[in-house]
Amino acid sequence: MKKLLFIPILSFGITTYPDFSMCYKKYKNYSIIPISKHYSITSIPQKNYIKKDLGIYLIKTNNKHYIHFKKSHLGVWIASITKNSIYSGNYAEYQTSLQNPAKISTKTKAGSIITDIFCNPIGIGVKGGFISKSYINKFIKSKPIFKTDALKFIGILYDKNFIITKILPNSLASRHYIQKGAKIIKINNKKIDKHLPNKINSVTILQQGVEFTIKVKNG
Repeated sequence: MKKLLFIPILSFGITTYPDFSMCYKKYKNYSIIPISKHYSITSIPQKNYIKKDLGIYLIKTNNKHYIHFKKSHLGVWIASITKNSIYSGNYAEYQTSLQNPAKISTKTKAGSIITDIFCNPIGIGVKGGFISKSYINKFIKSKPIFKTDALKFIGILYDKNFIITKILPNSLASRHYIQKGAKIIKINNKKIDKHLPNKINSVTILQQGVEFTIKVKNG
């Protein structure tokens, strides 16, 4: 019977890191990521966005070329690439909800594109992680929430000056006796601009010279 010969391999603590230089060359200018002929997405704040969710924005652009995101798996090497940086590490944690992005074993940068070692784009970098393919697809396919509909869930419709144009019957707004012609002056105790926040906790109304606030549950 032949004896098996075992030869120990000594690593001396040396760690080899993959080279993402080709991916950097390909994606370093992709802070605004084209996803179709007419639309792009980014995690850098935008003023003229069509919709916003998950820390990413959909904007209208004209693109000759665009990219498709792919799936990846835990443990593989991935990198967060921006024009001025590459942060590489392992795919450490899947995205579990809209509020909990996927994780890399190192930091990620908002506005980065996340790629695997083969330069396949797999996500968009946000603070604390990245948004993975499945959630990006959900975001792209979801209907945009237009400004005039943003407070419809509590029964308020309003114009571009935030003057209330209609109160829906049997709504939270109607139960607080809000009237047509009143003005919305604050959301979440902050003065409003042309873009409302994703989550609304309170709405402050000015009606007939009186200012009052409605608290919103599960905003």
